[in-house]
Amino acid sequence: MWSLLKDIGLLKCLQTFPSFFVKQDAGHRIGQLGQLNQLRGVLGIMDLENVRDKEEARGANLAEKAKIDELGFYWDYSRTRKEVNYHNKEDVLEGLQPHQNLKSLCIGNFGGKKFPSWMLRSCDAKDALSLFDNLIEINFSGCTECEEVPTLGHLPCLKFLVIEGMDKVTFIGVKFYTMYSDDSYRNALLPALRKLKLKNMDCLVEWQDVMEVTAARVVFPCLEELTIKDCPQLMSAPCHFQSLNKLKIGGVCSTIFEKICSKLTTRTSLDISSVSELAFLPKQIICTSLRSLKIEKCGELSQIPEALHNLSSLETLEVKGCPKLMSFPSIQAAASLLRHLAISCGDEVLPTGLQFCTSVQDLSINDCPNLILIPDLREFRSLTQLEISGCPNLKIIPDIGEVRSLTQVDIFKCQKLTRLPQWLWACRLNSLSIGGFCEELDVFSILSSLTSLHASLKRLCLYGWTQLDSIPDEIQHFTAIYKLSIKEFDGMETLPEWLGNISSLQWLQLYRCKNLVYLPTKQAMQRLSQRLRTLCNVIIVIEVGFLKLQDAGISTNTGYGAVPH
Repeated sequence: MWSLLKDIGLLKCLQTFPSFFVKQDAGHRIGQLGQLNQLRGVLGIMDLENVRDKEEARGANLAEKAKIDELGFYWDYSRTRKEVNYHNKEDVLEGLQPHQNLKSLCIGNFGGKKFPSWMLRSCDAKDALSLFDNLIEINFSGCTECEEVPTLGHLPCLKFLVIEGMDKVTFIGVKFYTMYSDDSYRNALLPALRKLKLKNMDCLVEWQDVMEVTAARVVFPCLEELTIKDCPQLMSAPCHFQSLNKLKIGGVCSTIFEKICSKLTTRTSLDISSVSELAFLPKQIICTSLRSLKIEKCGELSQIPEALHNLSSLETLEVKGCPKLMSFPSIQAAASLLRHLAISCGDEVLPTGLQFCTSVQDLSINDCPNLILIPDLREFRSLTQLEISGCPNLKIIPDIGEVRSLTQVDIFKCQKLTRLPQWLWACRLNSLSIGGFCEELDVFSILSSLTSLHASLKRLCLYGWTQLDSIPDEIQHFTAIYKLSIKEFDGMETLPEWLGNISSLQWLQLYRCKNLVYLPTKQAMQRLSQRLRTLCNVIIVIEVGFLKLQDAGISTNTGYGAVPH
């Protein structure tokens, strides 16, 4: 790898070098970057925990590398967490000052408590220029010891901002937006910001609305996408987002959700997940411009506004993992444009209007514990993906008529299902997931009948049950399979020898096969390993009981990974 070459600093005319891994031995220290002033484009500096101090960091001479547009500073996560020397990390980042025309900056796993002085705007005069005035993108990730977010509101070109994993930040206030109590000389704060993401802020309690405490005229005038994820203690946040189109919010309480949504005037996409204590969706979130609505894992949600049936512009509708949602509004008005539909509810029947959604291309019906009937889908001629799963009382899969467009079918964990649909034989799929049905149904015998899939099927996932002691031999005839998942075959103790003969296999997952003791013989697994190494893409994820990996020829340097269940 170029990034591991020794004495790279001798190549003084080098222009492209996207990743540099710092080591402590001669020839790999950060000073190797010092003479590479022709570098351009992207540069990521990894393993910065191997830099001793500020002076050594300055040896990279980043301020002279004016052709670099995107710069990343990264510490090793595992090693950084074991160290407590905050000042060393702060000094190192201080010595890595870049040039003033930088367009993108990423800082990952920084273990210091405060950011360097070159990131802060001068307080000497209001017309002082920030080093970051040309920045378009900033990404702070895993800076777990930082206690406050730096001042960024004055940056005129900043369009994309990610703040993730700042565990010790409890308050985002005026200082995030401006260094001055009176910033009225500016027309707007964060004037160009288009996308903002706050994620994994475990201790964040308050995100202050700066318009309530300063003379700022406008904040976030161009913000189009806002993501707030996993901020469980957040109790207050701004609500003035005049241009917001896409809101993704999850891992927060319902109070914050309702606060942020209270004054939204335009939105085309709304993604809600894991909002605690959310029993009802506010009526104001349903607007005629909404094209995508996704709701997931809202355990208390029991009602969706009837206004949903008026959304004639809706293209994507997903409602999953909401066990208390017993009724669902009609979606007949949305039928003409709806392309992606995922439904999860506690009722015995699906919402009215489903039969009119004939333009749907991706249909998912899952986690419906009381569902006993799915209406006829024969008019769904545009359907390319179909999932029916987690419906324990469903006995029959409906007819879907013409199936030429289908490329992916997932039917699993429907424990009362006694037969598979006949239309499955006519499909030419590239992805299939089946199993977890009535134990009297020999579901895998269908594989011997699906001869049309032998050359087309690329992904196969099988769900088993207690009585099954092996996977079906028919699998070896599917010559195009590159991804094979075997799940919940509780009675299986070993894998078949022919597994090593599947030449197309690149990815194998064994999941919850709790009695699996042996993989195939060492010779069979070595044949498989030897072929797959040439593709540089072999992954085996093992989540089972006790496996004698050594007996199967598996070791830490063969390209396999083992994950205990």
